[in-house]
Amino acid sequence: MASAPNPSDEDALNARGQRSTNRSSLFLLGKMGVDGGVSSEAIRIRNLSPTGLMAEAPTILAVGTAVVVEMKNLPPTKGKVVWATDGRMGVAFNAEIDPAKVRQPVGKGEDPTPDFLKFAPSRRPGLKIS
Repeated sequence: MASAPNPSDEDALNARGQRSTNRSSLFLLGKMGVDGGVSSEAIRIRNLSPTGLMAEAPTILAVGTAVVVEMKNLPPTKGKVVWATDGRMGVAFNAEIDPAKVRQPVGKGEDPTPDFLKFAPSRRPGLKIS
């Protein structure tokens, strides 16, 4: 009789590259720190999926460390390190995210000129353009 897989079995599958969700290869900057810690450091996000990410970081954390990841357009996301090797580490999120939001531009691209400086296009009265 087969037993239901426990979360540690799922983490082991993810660590061996047997993932159940699609991931996107990309290059994004973010920040990551130990959950409950006071500082975070810059990371390079190389792969991102709804359930986790792979990042390059100057400091590699131990497997099982609870972390908080900051990415643009999303609130801080909690997770834990599930593998670490050669300057890279994998993080499994505690809750799924929407990777498409991370890829969206941060601003709307609005004109920063104040309204009182904007003029409606006008023509000189009596000007004839032929």
